[in-house]
Amino acid sequence: MAQVSWRNREARATSRAVSAARPQRKDVGLLGVGFFIVSETTFFLGLFLAWFFTRNTSDVWPPAGVAPPPIAPAIFNTVVALLSTVAVFFAERALTRDDRRGLVRGIALAGALGVLFMAVQAAEFTDLATLAQGSAYGSTFTFLLLFHVARVFVGVVLMGVVLVRALLGHFSRKRRLLVQATAMYWYFITGVWLVVFAVLYLIG
Repeated sequence: MAQVSWRNREARATSRAVSAARPQRKDVGLLGVGFFIVSETTFFLGLFLAWFFTRNTSDVWPPAGVAPPPIAPAIFNTVVALLSTVAVFFAERALTRDDRRGLVRGIALAGALGVLFMAVQAAEFTDLATLAQGSAYGSTFTFLLLFHVARVFVGVVLMGVVLVRALLGHFSRKRRLLVQATAMYWYFITGVWLVVFAVLYLIG
């Protein structure tokens, strides 16, 4: 009996240790995502500084003979980005209630909107190919958009992974680190797009 009791105490101690380790792993994982977002922010900041430096050292902006791209696709993509972010938010909230169907619906919708965003951007790049040639305005403009859409692609891939794992039942209210990390990254992507839209299309 003493041996059984000792084993029971050992099992309970092990269970408590595992339970205590889960929040620690979660915090470390989200902290890692936070550091990654900070590094990405630093790179975007460098691109914006290059844009404003080139703008402030130019007599005419945009340069003579260079027509800015139409704003309509960018406005459409802004709406798409905001809708996708709302979908991600509700998907994440659904998981806190263990609503796995809500998670699947929200992530699937957000991923589809992300694909739509990239499709619109790809169509715009056919016009930007000419813009990028021959001027610092065009090359910086295009590179900013390319760098951002590459991050959108990463976010869509992450949502695809979340969707597959959600369909397999891998997530719950207590197991949602990947969902939280993906949501954080998508919020960051949307925030960056709003800045890109303001700088390139409204202020620029």
